[in-house]
Amino acid sequence: IYRKIVQNKENHNNGYFNCIPFMGMERLEAFLPGIEQSTYYLIAAASGVGKSKLGRYLFIHNPIVFLEQNPDSNIKLDVLYFSLEESREKVILSEISKYLFTKYGLNLSIKQLSSVGRYNSLSTEDLEKVKEAETHVNNFLDKVKIYDNIRNATGIYRTVRDFALSIGTYYDKNDTTLTPQEVELVRQGDQESATYKKISYYKAHNPQHYVIVLIDHISLLQPEAGETLWQTMGKMSSKYCLHFRDKFGFIPVVIQQLAADKERVDSNFQGDSLAQKLEPSLDGLGDNKTIARDVNIALGLFAPDRYKIKEHNGYEIDKFKDRYRSMNIMKSRDGVANKKLPLFFNGAVDFFKELPK
Repeated sequence: IYRKIVQNKENHNNGYFNCIPFMGMERLEAFLPGIEQSTYYLIAAASGVGKSKLGRYLFIHNPIVFLEQNPDSNIKLDVLYFSLEESREKVILSEISKYLFTKYGLNLSIKQLSSVGRYNSLSTEDLEKVKEAETHVNNFLDKVKIYDNIRNATGIYRTVRDFALSIGTYYDKNDTTLTPQEVELVRQGDQESATYKKISYYKAHNPQHYVIVLIDHISLLQPEAGETLWQTMGKMSSKYCLHFRDKFGFIPVVIQQLAADKERVDSNFQGDSLAQKLEPSLDGLGDNKTIARDVNIALGLFAPDRYKIKEHNGYEIDKFKDRYRSMNIMKSRDGVANKKLPLFFNGAVDFFKELPK
């Protein structure tokens, strides 16, 4: 442990912070330094609040920007994005919107990019800028592998495991790598075989290879034969996501929907305000609350404008309207929890920014 402490200190002195910092979110960094390897994250919110957008912002856009600004770092990044809610095409359209906003300040939604409806279309100048985004999108897809056709827990596990074996391998108790033939036997899934029992640990070839497994969202998993949705979600989290974290050193990120608003209000019999009853909490997770036990860090997102709340934590919501979000650190095993951070939100382009006090 002491040697690891010394190594991490040397890493820090050399400009590697033992995580990928949350760029541009200094107050968040004070409580959560950034994306850490072997750490399991959860993002929860009600339907339509922006939980998928926050997941992409923190765990796709943020690390890509960090690597672009720090090209000399030895960090390698791969995001395995299991998009159960949106198609691959829609994810790419979102990335084009994000690119146009970041580079040109253009606020073009997916509907405008797709010219859907009488009032949505692009100018000739904007169309040229969209064409220019091709290089950026190809670089994005080099790091972000989008899976929109794998919808069951076992399929996700096998995809992640096969990726793990393409960037690392298994070792036995003598620190000897398994042969390719032995690895193939393991892939075939016989957990009772002598070969499987030889495995002592897994190690990636590059210790600074960050692999983020983003599942959006977990309630949309297809239950496998004989399982309920609750059981499938529990297996995905407690069995597979913990395997990704503890065995591979990967970074599982699960998006989960909160229970319906009426259910959350009716189940809270305290004399709290409407906002307090509706704000994200671990006991408000929808479909399977036990996932909260597995994660290291849980974030909640709240939009008070949708409930006609005029003031929230000192901010005038009737002026911000739907541009305001409150992010709550609901759980942090190694840090401070129950902290709320006010955010400016532009849903058309997946943009979040910390608001000044």
